[in-house]
Amino acid sequence: MKLLIVLISLIGSAQAELDISQWYTPEGAKVLFTQTKGLPMLDISAVFDAASSRDGEQFGLASLTSGLIGTATQSMTEEQIINQFESLGSEFSAASLKDMAIISMRSLTRDSVLRQSLSLFSEVIAKVDFQQAYLSREKKQIYQAIESAKQSPGRVASLKFNQLVFAGHAYAHSKIGTKDSIKDIQLADLQNFYHQYYVAKNLTIALVGDISKTKAKQIARQISHGLNMGKKAPKNPLVKKLQNSHNIHIEFPSKQTHLLIGQTGINRHHADYYALYLGNHILGGSGLSSILSNEVREKKGLAYSVVSYFSKMKSNGLFLIKLQTKNSQANEAKTIALETLKNFRNNAIDAQKLQDGKDNIIGGFALEVASNANILTYLSIIGFYDLSLDFLATFIDKIKPISTQDIQKAYARLINMDKLVVLTVGATK
Repeated sequence: MKLLIVLISLIGSAQAELDISQWYTPEGAKVLFTQTKGLPMLDISAVFDAASSRDGEQFGLASLTSGLIGTATQSMTEEQIINQFESLGSEFSAASLKDMAIISMRSLTRDSVLRQSLSLFSEVIAKVDFQQAYLSREKKQIYQAIESAKQSPGRVASLKFNQLVFAGHAYAHSKIGTKDSIKDIQLADLQNFYHQYYVAKNLTIALVGDISKTKAKQIARQISHGLNMGKKAPKNPLVKKLQNSHNIHIEFPSKQTHLLIGQTGINRHHADYYALYLGNHILGGSGLSSILSNEVREKKGLAYSVVSYFSKMKSNGLFLIKLQTKNSQANEAKTIALETLKNFRNNAIDAQKLQDGKDNIIGGFALEVASNANILTYLSIIGFYDLSLDFLATFIDKIKPISTQDIQKAYARLINMDKLVVLTVGATK
């Protein structure tokens, strides 16, 4: 009890101290900044709405474009870029997901180091030079990743599940594309994609570190100034609810069967967001203490671990229950998992489980904003998904009043037991 009181005290302190500022650069980039003192570091993320949901029919285009950012600029080679970041002790990375493409940097705030790091970072983002040698190398690596995925039952299951849940939507395909789609992508396609989506009005900049707001404004302007102003990417349509159930088995020569159960999910603006968040924590999001773990692992010994989660994206994500089990136990595990979900949906949980779930979330929340990296992630999410600036400060206050009835009603509204994807990948012979 004393530990819980201490943790809650820390949460209140963390929430009070996390002051988020937001503004727009003259070029139209959205900026979120939090000053953290004590550590002479600055973390920056430049987040573009330029991920695989913008591929169109050229699956893998966004991933290829992201993969070549940092390989060359109009005045620097890849080796020079790498060596300069390393000589400054700065870290650089680029990644592309389904919703967002992220270019990040961490640097010391010492003036001489930060000045050079920012100059390099800005050049890498704004003066990209797409070269055929690097495109060929990236394609080769993606071909290898595609072949490797075919040998992984988990990857096979994940790709098929996404295709079923997101059918007809831009989220449905693999972000790295297919061999056929990658083969046809040319340098001009990357250049056109970059000029359309890597623009200031399609950019969210997140900054966290030991600098002043005045300095943060100068840095954000430096980053966006070199980009074309462009236009914000139009909204993708919302993912439609499943119209039918899908009960599918994919034969695969593996020792264990991968079981995935789920459906269309939510975005962060959903009316039941907080009830579903707390409910999922209790159902399958809290590790060994979850209801699913108790039913599937502890009582039946059918899996080492079982999890459930909501993948929340702009156009609605997915809800998923996932586990691995022996091939011979796959049907039993499927039955238990579905029964557990149905019971959770139809019956209010007891008061103690509710309180334990709240205490667990509250007790761990301080750790969510305990590092610059975590804060940077949250600022990126808040900015990119257009959440209110008090999202973190009010999170616990919105969890506390949720009742067992709130959770049951939220799950009854969202989960349709007659229209689920139930997918198994494994060996039946």
